[in-house]
Amino acid sequence: MRHLTWVILAFVTAAFLVVAVMSSASASAFTQLGYPDYRWAGLVTSSSLIALTSGVIVFFALIRNRKAMEFTDEVVGELAMVTWPTRDETVRASVTVVFTTIFTAGLMAIYDLIWKNIADYFLFTGGTGS
Repeated sequence: MRHLTWVILAFVTAAFLVVAVMSSASASAFTQLGYPDYRWAGLVTSSSLIALTSGVIVFFALIRNRKAMEFTDEVVGELAMVTWPTRDETVRASVTVVFTTIFTAGLMAIYDLIWKNIADYFLFTGGTGS
């Protein structure tokens, strides 16, 4: 395990995402089913308690899963080997994408205008004199 810190950070992030999703889902479930969302010790609601419990379970399940640990370690190792583009390369690529998108949108607008006029002529004015 070469990247243990990053692996644990990834698992903590996954646990926080589970807490966020489960908090909303359980609060919605309580509302839909008509059950009250009680407060426990005046601090935390039942839906929050369910969400926190789910997050802790997910975190420890990931930590104890050897395959998940190895996979995440390999992903972090591969990301460390990525050569990221320089600022100039990023700006050049972004400008190219923006101008290509604007050009393509303009071209599609012209084609749309032409085909609309052709369709209007033949369909609604009866280009054959009818």
